Amino acid sequence: MSFGIVAMMLTGVIDTYWVGTLGTAQQAAVQMSFPVTMLVMSVAIGLGAGAVSVVSRAAGEKDDSVIKRTATDALSLSILAVGAVSILGILFIEPIFRTLGASETMMPHVLDYMSVWFAGIVLIVGPMVASNILRALGNAVLPSMMMIGAAVVNMVLDPFFILDEFMGLPGLGWGVSGAALATVAANAVTFILISLYLVFREKLIDFSWNGFDDLFHNWGEIARVGAPAAASNTFNPFALTVVMSGLGMAQFGDAAVAGVGVGARLEAFAIVPLFALSASIGPVTGQNGGAGITSRVREAFAKSFLFCIIWSLSLGAVIFLTQQWLAPAFLPSDMGQDVARTYWSFVTLTIGGYGITMAASAGFNGLGRPSFGVMITSSRAVMMAVFAVTGGMVMDAPIGVILGIALANILSGVGTAGYVLFRAPMEARKRRMRKAPEPVSAASES
Repeated sequence: MSFGIVAMMLTGVIDTYWVGTLGTAQQAAVQMSFPVTMLVMSVAIGLGAGAVSVVSRAAGEKDDSVIKRTATDALSLSILAVGAVSILGILFIEPIFRTLGASETMMPHVLDYMSVWFAGIVLIVGPMVASNILRALGNAVLPSMMMIGAAVVNMVLDPFFILDEFMGLPGLGWGVSGAALATVAANAVTFILISLYLVFREKLIDFSWNGFDDLFHNWGEIARVGAPAAASNTFNPFALTVVMSGLGMAQFGDAAVAGVGVGARLEAFAIVPLFALSASIGPVTGQNGGAGITSRVREAFAKSFLFCIIWSLSLGAVIFLTQQWLAPAFLPSDMGQDVARTYWSFVTLTIGGYGITMAASAGFNGLGRPSFGVMITSSRAVMMAVFAVTGGMVMDAPIGVILGIALANILSGVGTAGYVLFRAPMEARKRRMRKAPEPVSAASES
């Protein structure tokens, strides 16, 4: 799992590098788009969490009858939901980013990038939901291989789609829209391959029609966990959107937006194992909680929290020591480089707190208790947005925004760990069963 996420994060870094060669406005446009794309992707993450929770609990309860139907209905629900988001997104790109404070130099590049991204979002989301279903059944290898394959294709296409020329070979020169198109094309290949695997190898896709009652029941079960999980996952990108907006970094110019965006992208390498941990802990807590082994659930939480702290401090120190070479490689302006270095000096070293909230939220989703995850992630997001905006206002400089993010990481991590380890319930909620139809009496038949 970690290798797959490393590959996907590396894709984001490679995108960032090539876009940086185009200029500060182009880099700022893509970085301002990033939290908005993450907001949309939260729908897919929530649907995937819902499918993981239902399927993993069914596996823990040895209920094989629900797995095949749930997998099919999870995919159909994700395609319909994200298709609607795609249409709305294309229609409202400019009003959204005008409201966020995108500058006039930034806006044309935002439109180029987001138009392609919204048009192809179904091809990006489909593999995510399918991979979550396979992980819930214990198959983590294939999803990782698919993620790595998509990342490799994306990285190969990037320079040829973005630049006019690469290594003496002609490129398409599509700029920021080329970066988005490379991502869509790579994920389209993955979607085709994983769909074939689900249909012909695993036989998890059920093409039979059992009526709307069965469909709506499964959608309801997925949504019962998926909707709160999606909401939970929107909090952090929403807070990051505020950080990047006119209330935060955008008031200090394109270079400040580009700097904090690049800082966050490279920081993603420091939290790759934390993303993998949050993707893996749900099945562990779900199956052990479903089996009533609460001691293992609490142990899983404790060990994951300790890992978050150790890993973030270690890699945060590495990035801090190498920042003088990293910043000029991705940012053409001096101000952008200064903002990125400041971000790495404070936020990356405290990212373990964010990792704790991610692991806790995902673990509670696996237990069928998504409201706990919503409480944890929303608390951090509110702190992040309020502290960042307040810091920017008080200090009237990008460092105020950055210190606000770091403080939110520390407080949310400490508070979450204390609550989960000493107060929160560790039992899994039982899956709701569909009511059996009323038997038809002989008298009514006559």
